[in-house]
Amino acid sequence: MSGERAGREDPMPTLETDRELVGIVAVADNGVIGKEGNMPWHIPEDLQHFKETTMDHPVIMGRVTYEGILETLGEPLPGRTTVVLTSRDLETPKNVVLAHGLEDAVETAERVARDRHDDTDRIFVAGGATVYEQFLPVVDRIVVTEVHEEPDGDTRFPEWDRGAFDEVSRDERDGVAFVEYERQ
Repeated sequence: MSGERAGREDPMPTLETDRELVGIVAVADNGVIGKEGNMPWHIPEDLQHFKETTMDHPVIMGRVTYEGILETLGEPLPGRTTVVLTSRDLETPKNVVLAHGLEDAVETAERVARDRHDDTDRIFVAGGATVYEQFLPVVDRIVVTEVHEEPDGDTRFPEWDRGAFDEVSRDERDGVAFVEYERQ
């Protein structure tokens, strides 16, 4: 898990946790993950996959991603605690907490995992692009929905070292693939 890699020369060696850090993303074939703060597609199967995978876990995300979810759902993600990584102060409902840095986000997610989610052993990282870029060097696993489209968008998933991960599962569906990668 992330704490086990603390001795490596990661850009963020202080991000230690005994919980598994898992990036979760839906990304188009052209690398697009967003357009104007929202996903540029509507794939119910992917939304269900995201819900089932992240339910009863803390989910770290940036403010823009959080606000996009509020705009789409009218509320924060139900059944999960959202840890919003932001430099701003926001009014938040009970299942949303703010973090003002990467270490703070991980510490807050650990506390939430312990106190609100039956001490779950996973913390999810759900975007946007800047948040993914900051966490990619330390995530233990990446859960990817490959969207076989090439939509227009203004946000792309950052480049990542695929050689540092092994593909451990792939579920091909019509127009999408659910793929899981584990750090070597």
